[in-house]
Amino acid sequence: MAARQRQNKTSHALMRQVQQYLDSISRTVEVTEQVPTGEVDEKGRPLYERKPIYNDRGEIIRTREYLIPPTITGICLHLGITPGTWKRWCDHQAHPELEEATEWVTGILQAWSEEQLLTRKDVRGVVFHLQNNHGYAQKVEVEAGPQTRTAQALTTQEKLALLQELWEGGGQVKLPDGNG
Repeated sequence: MAARQRQNKTSHALMRQVQQYLDSISRTVEVTEQVPTGEVDEKGRPLYERKPIYNDRGEIIRTREYLIPPTITGICLHLGITPGTWKRWCDHQAHPELEEATEWVTGILQAWSEEQLLTRKDVRGVVFHLQNNHGYAQKVEVEAGPQTRTAQALTTQEKLALLQELWEGGGQVKLPDGNG
């Protein structure tokens, strides 16, 4: 295992190895849509064919389809390291040379999870993953004087002000009393 770890001394080397893992569990496919051909079948129903979809720049849209979900554990197995080693590499104080790669991997896994959240019917596992590994929260409560209000009860202006305050200062935010 030590020989394999030594290969990952730079972010670019680590990114190449993680890319190999991602390539081994996925494929790139063209995004298509069903388009009527103008013909009908023997029962008079219109016939359709699949055609590629183009973006605003005139390029065919392609997407990465994961045949096996990408995971930190899968990456660790591919790299021949333990999850503890990966966690140490993610400590940017101890390993600043790997920050770019570990942040890149985190972004890929987070993007995959977000896509799953938007496209799956049963998303409990995805919600759990996003909450526990990417800091997402399902419900936000804000102390507003003696009462507690859910995020849904806030006006748009209050939500924006709260987000701005959280972004700038972090920590607990209390809104002034009032109905907004």
